[in-house]
Amino acid sequence: MKFAREVSGISHGVSLGLLAALYVRDSLALSVDVEPHVPGLEPPLPVRVPAGVDRAAVTAQWPGWWADALQAWTRGVEPLAAENAEALLTRPACRAAVLALKPGLDELHRLRSPAALPIGDVLRGVESRIGRWAQSVELHIAEVPVDGLLWERIGPAHVLASTRFLGDPARSAPALRAVLEDLVR
Repeated sequence: MKFAREVSGISHGVSLGLLAALYVRDSLALSVDVEPHVPGLEPPLPVRVPAGVDRAAVTAQWPGWWADALQAWTRGVEPLAAENAEALLTRPACRAAVLALKPGLDELHRLRSPAALPIGDVLRGVESRIGRWAQSVELHIAEVPVDGLLWERIGPAHVLASTRFLGDPARSAPALRAVLEDLVR
């Protein structure tokens, strides 16, 4: 995960594991339905099915890959290389797609810089309101460059959020405040 900043146990960055799954989904134009719904990448990717990639098999394996990639992220198990993700060990069609699409995926991940967030300001505001330090606060935000506004709490201390949502302080600051207030109680 590329981190933008870490404050008092709060981290925010772009998850390679999650980005890889979304990149494959959009590059192959897979028709998959999972919860939470995550829009397509922004900007949209051209549809490209490389030779040797079994699109039907990837479509069948993708929902499980996505669920496992989310779970790996919440456990803090980020792959160093997209094709080495734990979630791909039992999904050969998805792994083959990652390998075939690797140059474009690596380029997108390299170019992604997490949005700047007012984490410190929001945390200080919460501490001021509750009248004490927020001790041992843990919050992890995975930023995904998808079309639209996304702020989805995946677990007690994990949020999946779109770049567009995080880049809008009028939306991101209140959402951060609500999650932090819940976590410091």
